[in-house]
Amino acid sequence: MSRYGGYLIYHPARAHTTLKNITIYHDATQTNQDPYVWNTQFLHTYCHMSQLSPHVEDINFWLSGDKYPQFSHLYCDLVFVVKDKITWPKEQTNGLSPSHAMIDSEEAYIDHYQWAAQGHHCYKKRSRFTLKADPMRSFQPQNKHGRLIDIVDILQDAGLPLATLREKMKAHVGSRPFPIDAHTAQYLYDRLSERAYLHLTGEELQPIRHTHPDLLSSEKTSKPGCCGKVNHKSSHIVRCP
Repeated sequence: MSRYGGYLIYHPARAHTTLKNITIYHDATQTNQDPYVWNTQFLHTYCHMSQLSPHVEDINFWLSGDKYPQFSHLYCDLVFVVKDKITWPKEQTNGLSPSHAMIDSEEAYIDHYQWAAQGHHCYKKRSRFTLKADPMRSFQPQNKHGRLIDIVDILQDAGLPLATLREKMKAHVGSRPFPIDAHTAQYLYDRLSERAYLHLTGEELQPIRHTHPDLLSSEKTSKPGCCGKVNHKSSHIVRCP
C-alpha cells in the first residue's frame, strides 16, 4: 500500500456519449477535457491542480453530486491511480510543443495538452506537470445499467459522513479537493472495484476517440489566451514570452 493516499475531487457533472450500447462519461468538449479519459493513460493537468500536492501511487476519485454544496449523492466518474508525474519543460510551461515526447497522441494534444495557453491556466512562475494514470488500475466505474455509482455509503463506512464532506469540499469559490489517507483510499478503491459491474479503461476509450473526431475539444468562441493573447479554436498554441 502506498504511504500516500489521494484525493476526493469534486467537479461538475460529466457530459456523456453513448456508442455501441456503451455510455462514456467525460468532460465537456467546448473547452479542454481534464481529466482526459480518451487516452490509454488517463491525463490530469489543470483542474484543481493548484490545490493538490500529488504523488505517484495516489488514488484520486473524481466525483460529481446532485446539488452543490448540499449534495446528498456523490457519483464517481473516474478512479485515477497516479503512475507518472511529468514536469513540463520550463520554457514550454504555457505552450508544450506537439512533438514533445510526453504527448501521447494527436487527439490528446488537441483535447488536452494545448490548453495550457488558456487564460486561467496560464502560469507565470509555477512549474506545470501532468499526472498520468496507471492504465491497469484506473477505470471509470459503472453499474450494470451503464450509470455512475453513488459512493456516499462507502464514504460513510470509511468514516467520512456527508456533513464532513460538505464542509471540507467547499471553497470560497467552487470546490476544493479533500485529501484522504492511504488506508481510506485503498478501502474506497476496493469497495468501488467490487461494486462496479463495468470498469472502462483508457485502453478501451482511446480508440473510440480516434474514430470519433466529433469528440474533439474546440471552443465555440475565442477567449483571451495566456498573457492576454487570443487562443482560437484550432490546434494553435499561444505562447507566453
